[in-house]
Amino acid sequence: MLHESLKTKTVMLEDLNQKMLIQAYTGFSTKYDAIDDQTCEWLKLNFKGTAVAIGRQGKKLEVGIEKLQPGDTLYRISKFPSKLEKLVIVNSKLVKELSDRGFSRFEVRLRSPAKTSVQIKREESVREAGAFIEKVKESIKVRENTTDAIEALMDNSRKGKADTKEVMECVDNIIGSKSTDAISAIANLKESDQTYAHCVDVGAIFHTCYINIIKNISGTNVFDSKQQVLLSSFLHDFGKAKVPKEIIDSTARFDRDSKEMQMIQKHPDYGAEMLTKMNMPNHIVKMAHYHHVKLDPTMKSSYPEGVKFENVPLEARLIAIIDIYQALVGKRSYKKSWAPPAAMKFIDTLAGIEYDLDIWSAFLRVMGRYPKGSAVELNDGSQAFVISVPETDLDRPQVVIVRNAEGEDLKHHTFIDLTVEKDISITKELDNYETFGPEVVDIFTSLQVI
Repeated sequence: MLHESLKTKTVMLEDLNQKMLIQAYTGFSTKYDAIDDQTCEWLKLNFKGTAVAIGRQGKKLEVGIEKLQPGDTLYRISKFPSKLEKLVIVNSKLVKELSDRGFSRFEVRLRSPAKTSVQIKREESVREAGAFIEKVKESIKVRENTTDAIEALMDNSRKGKADTKEVMECVDNIIGSKSTDAISAIANLKESDQTYAHCVDVGAIFHTCYINIIKNISGTNVFDSKQQVLLSSFLHDFGKAKVPKEIIDSTARFDRDSKEMQMIQKHPDYGAEMLTKMNMPNHIVKMAHYHHVKLDPTMKSSYPEGVKFENVPLEARLIAIIDIYQALVGKRSYKKSWAPPAAMKFIDTLAGIEYDLDIWSAFLRVMGRYPKGSAVELNDGSQAFVISVPETDLDRPQVVIVRNAEGEDLKHHTFIDLTVEKDISITKELDNYETFGPEVVDIFTSLQVI
């Protein structure tokens, strides 16, 4: 049935126009009173599949047109199947034919205007935004469970009982539910501890970016599966399992030359040793071993000593960038978290000095200058969350308005594609926690996108 309508009304033949869709024929010439055999067959042939209201032997009936009989009086033709759209879509040819055939009055609905390609794309983007927000909501518990599993793995490793079974179950769950992108957004929204949730967030971001990045730089995927991509990045800090737990979980900020810091800086060596004993593939071992090696390995912040940057594989160079990014956006007891765009700007200043410039550029193209979950202020004074990273203009992502220019929290949240709405732009990056408080994740996952 054809139902693209807004409002029903009755019109005469001379009032029909191309903005209308006919829902029913309701006015007829006298030839449709006690119809003859020829008219009956013509109606059944040309209006096949419709319903008719008729008068028969003093009774009013509604039947399928195939039951129409000579002698019936026709009052109404309706319920047009889609194959008869030529009889309901008004145009000049149809109007002439209706006049010739003696049809004079109609029930019509106004046709919805045809959607533009921009409107169709926007509707699709709104649906995708809503689905992404729902996935973020679903992934909060997944992230928490994985954090607990990594902490348990490290605790058991201190006792000589390294077993990745529980972590692998989490890996399978995340890959199966396609949650890495959502967990990456949570990393930008939610404060994390400095070890266990850090491993989860780094892993999710690495998995989200890796395949795209090696395509951008014509690299080779060294992993056997998506699960191995995620596991390898979860284990990049595995060597911290050999550092006393009271140091790893400490809220203190250790001096660079302190005994505690020297022990922490041994974790890449520890990780390589432990993962080798667990028969992990060499590329996973190298990710753990070399993710703190800088472009200039003589820097004090580069360790282990004696490693040439040219010997650091792509995967370790990438995870080094993600490691510092997450460390900046994740809150620590001794520092406040950075807004994701501020972290991206800061690392940009270090690219080519401490970090691989080509890999940073590829990472930037995937994450955007405003990663998903970033809070921003627009030039009209409203505040919004970034919901999607653009492919063309990294300064103009897709956003969802959360708060209007008067500071009022909204119940329905408008989606804006800044690559389309050229008169709207980002004027300021915002701190999620200072702007929206500790409920920022709940606010994000409650967005009603329109």
